[in-house]
Amino acid sequence: MPWRSPGPFDESIVREALTLAVRAPSPRNSQPWRWVVDGPTVHLYAGRDRQTLETDPNGPVLLFSCGTALHHLRIALAGLGWRTLVHRLPDAAEPELLATIELTRGEPTADEISLAAAIGRRRDDPRRYSDWKVPEAHLTWLSRCAKDSVSVELVRDGAVRPRLVHAIAEAERRRSVDPALLLELLEVNGLAWTSPTLDFDRESELFVLGTGSDDRQARLRAGEIASRVLLTATSLGLASCLLTTPLSIADTRAVLRAELLGGWFPQAVIRVGWAPVSAQPVPDEPRRSLDEIVQFAIKA
Repeated sequence: MPWRSPGPFDESIVREALTLAVRAPSPRNSQPWRWVVDGPTVHLYAGRDRQTLETDPNGPVLLFSCGTALHHLRIALAGLGWRTLVHRLPDAAEPELLATIELTRGEPTADEISLAAAIGRRRDDPRRYSDWKVPEAHLTWLSRCAKDSVSVELVRDGAVRPRLVHAIAEAERRRSVDPALLLELLEVNGLAWTSPTLDFDRESELFVLGTGSDDRQARLRAGEIASRVLLTATSLGLASCLLTTPLSIADTRAVLRAELLGGWFPQAVIRVGWAPVSAQPVPDEPRRSLDEIVQFAIKA
């Protein structure tokens, strides 16, 4: 069927897209973003009130999370027939403004349609995966999500993978016994933290996202690419889980940077695999309402 233009812009388009964008993953479901809509222009701001200071005192995870939301919004808008021009970190005098997104009508690609359809189905699934091997073609497709100075490296090294798996388990153990962190998570999310399954199966695959620099722009773009990897995995029928906590361990970051990323900076780990056929669907995480996080500019 030929593509049809969505017609003139109105705010309901952005509302519909933002309803999908806020489904973006964020570590500990912190959802640290807010939006200002001014006609066909959307501004993404850091939501500092949602920053988890115990684990993210300097804000790199916040920036990464906002990057996932930015990509989710762009894909949602593309699926609705709107192209986006993004200005990242557009105003040095306003550091909380992370991106300005301008909308114009445009036909979505087949890839964008597929990714947009995956937004509502994607869940973080930390459970043990099945022993089915992920096809090499799928792994190659996920690796090709790399772009904009963000690498997506499959962990195949027999020495690196065990150390990374151990770091994931150790980071979760530390998190589960830290009273200050548990209290902060309760205050930010209104929910108690529960530990994911740490029994890593042999057939799940681990990807590490790396960036050539470790500045604010790099972290924001890393979040965008993480969103692309996760939505691509969902479109392929794979289960996936985003992990950033292991990279809070300095030794783990050093090993990944030296032995896997060729000196690039690790920003996140993504685990993919096949969910067991008998597994129950992963419940959706609580989401903040648009009224909490979106402001529409008052028209004169």
